[in-house]
Amino acid sequence: MPGLDEVLHYLNGIYLLLKQKQEGFGWLDLTWRGLVRSFWAFAWCLPALAVTWASWRLYYLSRMPAETQVGPDFFVKLAFVDFIGWLLPLALLAVLARPLGYGKYLAVVVTTGNWLTVPLCYAFAVPFALTLVLPTSAPLAGLLIYAVLGASVILQFRLVWMCVGKQTLLAAAMTAIYVLPPMIIGQELQRLLGTLPG
Repeated sequence: MPGLDEVLHYLNGIYLLLKQKQEGFGWLDLTWRGLVRSFWAFAWCLPALAVTWASWRLYYLSRMPAETQVGPDFFVKLAFVDFIGWLLPLALLAVLARPLGYGKYLAVVVTTGNWLTVPLCYAFAVPFALTLVLPTSAPLAGLLIYAVLGASVILQFRLVWMCVGKQTLLAAAMTAIYVLPPMIIGQELQRLLGTLPG
């Protein structure tokens, strides 16, 4: 598992790429080994995800009958949903790489996208943490979540755009694959697994 210094090194590269600075690629390990190690980003996201899961548990219980209880399996289900939401876009990108002709960019897009997920996860955790500290702040937290979501789409596009040689249409299509399927499938999985109130 990459240590903190290594992760910060990669994140500096991501930051430079988001600023449209080509030297950002030099801060990243874009080898096959680097691609594989980039999946450790999910582990680095776990503390932030735990905050969102804890907040979702409170929201779920507040919308359910008073006698409702949730055990550890509730968090396992939420982790499963997030894990699928992480892997699904990558699988779709891999399947579509040959038909759409972007295979040579795929490894770079996936590696950088994985590391971008780390700061985005912690940004998403902020409004959820707010609801844990101040339960009455739910309306403000909701607005913050939408703001972070909008910013994440923009940042994802900027990163992909740099990775695919500044091809706007291709970057837009790949960004849509990153954003839309997890939102759609995530909600359906939550409904099937019983982690949506109602």
